[in-house]
Amino acid sequence: MKSQIVDQLNSIEIENDVSILYACESGSRAWGFDNSESDYDVRFIYKLNDVKDYLSLSEKNDVIEKMDGDLDIVGWDIRKALYLHYRSNPNLREWTISPIVYVDSKLDIFKNLPDFDNAVLKYHYLNIVKSNWKKLSEENLKITRRVIKMYMYNSRCILTWMVLDENGNPSINIFDLLKQANNLDENIKRDINGLITYYKGNCSDDLDLSLIKRINQWMGNNLEVMRKDFPKKASRSDLGIYDNRFFEIILPDFEAYFK
Repeated sequence: MKSQIVDQLNSIEIENDVSILYACESGSRAWGFDNSESDYDVRFIYKLNDVKDYLSLSEKNDVIEKMDGDLDIVGWDIRKALYLHYRSNPNLREWTISPIVYVDSKLDIFKNLPDFDNAVLKYHYLNIVKSNWKKLSEENLKITRRVIKMYMYNSRCILTWMVLDENGNPSINIFDLLKQANNLDENIKRDINGLITYYKGNCSDDLDLSLIKRINQWMGNNLEVMRKDFPKKASRSDLGIYDNRFFEIILPDFEAYFK
């Protein structure tokens, strides 16, 4: 499948006159809980080949999207990606540390830039957990494949928050997160692993509902802890650093160009 994905990315470069700087998997396959029905969520960062397009007064689209069967492909222009890095965008962070890479970065796109703000990241995962918890707490909720996936996604977000709270650098893969979360109860770790095994087996066996209840209680307890934590966002006044990095990428000899 990787060769097919790379072929699609090559065709996107030709069709849109762009160069892809980096491409990865971002979704259940990167998170560690894919099964036979999972599609491919391919994400990439690109730059326009003609520098003059960045100087035009006409507004340019900064996103490229393409669907082909079980391939869901989305790309962001380098200017958009750098601005989202400046804003500590959690989705971009997950792209940059994906364990599945389709196009290696020929250059270190975000070199010498500030780290992502932990406060922004924690707030993002808190909001996801709150939203999903509300749905998962509904009475008479049927335990479907979609609901199981929501439980795993919510578990991943809580684990990510826990590692951030310990000032760690959380992976996006749930198995890595289970190892990184130092304060995680071993019983919950076993339950989450059991849920993933069940899902990866296409939910064909009977599910132990007591496992769901335990994970549900663990989620509720952690949500209370997360709600009480309101870290202060870092003050950012370094947009000029990002401007310089943008120029370095789209015009490698930019210093000579502006003399």
